[in-house]
Amino acid sequence: MTQAGSSPVIATQIDVVLEGTWVIAPYVDASSRIIGVEVYSPACGHPQGVTFSTDLNPIPWPSPASFFMLDNHGHTLNIQRASQSGAGMAVSGIDAGVNHCVKGHRPLSGGWDLKLSIPCGPDVWVSSGTTPTQIVNAQGNTVPCFSGSDAPQGPVSSTQRLTFKNVTGVELCGAPPSVQNMLASQWSKSGVLIFEDEVPYVPTPQHERMAIFAMANLAGLDMLMDYPLPTSRNAPKPPGPIPMNHTGGYCGFSVLLLS
Repeated sequence: MTQAGSSPVIATQIDVVLEGTWVIAPYVDASSRIIGVEVYSPACGHPQGVTFSTDLNPIPWPSPASFFMLDNHGHTLNIQRASQSGAGMAVSGIDAGVNHCVKGHRPLSGGWDLKLSIPCGPDVWVSSGTTPTQIVNAQGNTVPCFSGSDAPQGPVSSTQRLTFKNVTGVELCGAPPSVQNMLASQWSKSGVLIFEDEVPYVPTPQHERMAIFAMANLAGLDMLMDYPLPTSRNAPKPPGPIPMNHTGGYCGFSVLLLS
């Protein structure tokens, strides 16, 4: 109930977008609903950045220059909601057909640079940036990009969008004051908080292989990269010297650890 003389609390929506190479572990309760999400950036030399837009689908998409760099330590995304319930959607709502989902409890190593804790569950989880995990080699044969017992058997996605509804405020604890001020000053009816794990970078096969190795090492996976993903291999190369910018295609993808 609103106190006399005060303004009513207007519940809004925030989307959290994770682009690039992440190890993501949803926490679920006894009813298989997501009650929290832990996100890790594998230690592979990726510089992580974050930006915020009051447009849920900004066009054009924010440029690398608009991202604030994040230090390598743990962060907590404190989402205040009009509803006190921290449980979100059912974990079965994550599309396993377009994601590399690994089931079973495995200990995580300390091989991460940045950790993002979200102590509540999303209402919607959408995966995109999906690419096949097969490629045509120099001999004209279709071959898998990855090998090992934990290698993905189907498509993988490099972008995860988690939607939280009935939101009244957001704070990224552990982030620099410039990021906190950005959220406080721009917050309105809705917004999208975008995390990039490569701002900026030069895409090379060695860079991609290092990212996949670091991700497998962090999550205890038997997975090796034998060929680059099609999206990274076919990314257009600009003429002349290659700028230190993301030019299309991520060097990795999301691994989802599901219990």
